[in-house]
Amino acid sequence: MAELQIASYNVKGFNAPSKRCQIFAHLKRKNCSVILLQETHFRFNHYPNLSYSSFPEWFHCGSGSSASRGVSIGFKKGIPFQLLAQIQDPEGRFLLLKGTIANQIYTFINVYAPNAGQFEWFVGLLPTVESFMEGVTIVGGDFNLIFEPRLDTTSHK
Repeated sequence: MAELQIASYNVKGFNAPSKRCQIFAHLKRKNCSVILLQETHFRFNHYPNLSYSSFPEWFHCGSGSSASRGVSIGFKKGIPFQLLAQIQDPEGRFLLLKGTIANQIYTFINVYAPNAGQFEWFVGLLPTVESFMEGVTIVGGDFNLIFEPRLDTTSHK
């Protein structure tokens, strides 16, 4: 099997068909195999039919309390992902998938961390991740963290 090309994007809403079309065209040009999307704004159990021929297989996690969250993971046509297990956050903040691709176990972790209290949130998530992950583990998402305050903020705090 060829190398997986993985992309992670905060799409700030993925309900508009025109926006989905633009993003799918971009991802096709980038030749992505797996897509991790954050802030899809999907509500729990109300997911649109993402019937894009290049990415036919999708897994979603929406929020029951707010449409401002949500994460999704999509697999390109020809990627033989076989789901073994998944964990969906009821708040739409993370999605954990475990499955196989060409007899290799992969764990995909897609997170959309809150804007405040990120450290505590990650500390709470860590035991779930540690007990779930197996094989090759791929983590992506919007961590809402500032890595270099002098460069990433105007207040320099």
